[in-house]
Amino acid sequence: MLGVLSAASTAGMANAAITIPPEIMDVFTDLAVAFGSLMAAGGILFGVIRGGVALFKLASRVFSAAGA
Repeated sequence: MLGVLSAASTAGMANAAITIPPEIMDVFTDLAVAFGSLMAAGGILFGVIRGGVALFKLASRVFSAAGA
């Protein structure tokens, strides 16, 4: 039991000593925003391409059924 408590207190003291400079946080924040923007753009592009393919499939069925 004592070993668990001492290990927990040591881990708590080690975590308290870690400080992250604000510049590093700014860099990772900018990277997260850029990644989110790229993911959103990729999702939109995927939707546009998938919708276009679906429209072409629908048009091909309509025109093939009409005998064109």
